[in-house]
Amino acid sequence: MKIFCVLVLMFLVLCSCTIYNEEHFDIDGVDAQVLTPKVFPDSGKANLLIYIHGNGENYLHRPEKDVLKHLIKNNYSYACITIQDESMPPFTNSNSGWGNEEAYNRVVALYKYLMNRYPFNENVVLAGGSMGGLTLGQILVRSDIPLKAAIGIGPVPSLRTIWANAPERRPAIRNAHNINIDGLQDDLMDSVFNYSDPHELLINANKKLPSYYLYYGEDDVFHRDFGGLNSYMDLKAVLERKGSNVIVRSMGVIGHANKKLYKFAITDEIFINK
Repeated sequence: MKIFCVLVLMFLVLCSCTIYNEEHFDIDGVDAQVLTPKVFPDSGKANLLIYIHGNGENYLHRPEKDVLKHLIKNNYSYACITIQDESMPPFTNSNSGWGNEEAYNRVVALYKYLMNRYPFNENVVLAGGSMGGLTLGQILVRSDIPLKAAIGIGPVPSLRTIWANAPERRPAIRNAHNINIDGLQDDLMDSVFNYSDPHELLINANKKLPSYYLYYGEDDVFHRDFGGLNSYMDLKAVLERKGSNVIVRSMGVIGHANKKLYKFAITDEIFINK
């Protein structure tokens, strides 16, 4: 009994040392989380980082502890929402991600929910990991979420590229964009690229874009599915033509969207108010 009481006490002490509050909630049945400072600033507003997760992940994704500590120390909160219900067939709905409208709408819904409930600055930092980079690119072009900066954590460089290079991803991409998953309507994919591929949307964007920080690791997905560094250099050129200041950094041989890549954001002082 004494041992049990000691363990409970240790657990309570550890919980009390947490530097942030954690809230889990749902928006129209979709799971989300937000991590906020225990105390908001007495004056002014707090800042917000929203992360758009990658394939097979969900709203529980979060940076490593040292990055969270840095965020909280600099008056930032962190939030994420599930943008993908299923990643592999058989599918029960079309919410399989890959830059579809449902994923976009969920991120916008998260932004609006948080703006209505917390004293956050309107302009936020938005990050997209791997598949989430597609939705990040769409938000750059559209005007539903005002951005301070964008961070690509091993982002998919374009939907067209991964479609061409990774045939095993095609069923989920077809499903996400409401075409036959067996390939009987693949002639419609050009129209899908035209309205949902952020790379093509960025080419035609008629607005100045915020700074974009592109951090990546070099794994098989990076080299094969994404087309390697050439694809990122092409994305960089497109962004720069639209007025974005683009920083590209590699951590070498590591997962293309590994959580350790957030450390580049600390080095680049993205979360430091200047």
